[in-house]
Amino acid sequence: MDVSANSLLGMVAAGRLDMAFVHEVEGSALRVPRGLCLRVLVEREPQFVTLAADHPAAARREVRLADLAGERWMVDSTVDGEWDALCRVLRAAGLEPDLLHGDYLTAYSLAATGEVVTVSQPTAHPRPDLAMRPLEGDPIGVRLLLAARCEGELDRAYAELEAAYWDVARQAPAYQEWLARAARSAADDDEPRPRGR
Repeated sequence: MDVSANSLLGMVAAGRLDMAFVHEVEGSALRVPRGLCLRVLVEREPQFVTLAADHPAAARREVRLADLAGERWMVDSTVDGEWDALCRVLRAAGLEPDLLHGDYLTAYSLAATGEVVTVSQPTAHPRPDLAMRPLEGDPIGVRLLLAARCEGELDRAYAELEAAYWDVARQAPAYQEWLARAARSAADDDEPRPRGR
């Protein structure tokens, strides 16, 4: 395991790993070494916010960035693209909060005590002292990719990875709720609309 997707891709290209499961943060393209094959598992996975279970914003189904205006954020700056993505999103919302560097284990511990809020994958394992909620408008997303040196390796591993991912996703209540809402919204968009005269 490595928090840097670019490092993992480099290890695959060098033959030190057979394959890697990585995420690419929107707006921060990965440096894919020549010759690597990629397969997309999820085109866009929203990133959620993690905060103390008793935080006032935790009562909402979706959290507005404005609800977190006075909060300190902790993000792991060694995760390729996450620091930049969070900074872009917060600036676009007109926010200039305190940003702290730290690994996500520390960030979760501090979030549980109300010291910080942090971003998280929607598949993160739920904890009773934390609330994981979607951000309104899903402003931060990642693309999930499987990388190997040849298509045959991807063919052999992809179905197992896909099954494992959705198994984990089914155990994440907030993500299941988000997926159900997204499916309903997509179905509503596909319904024929009455035509005006």
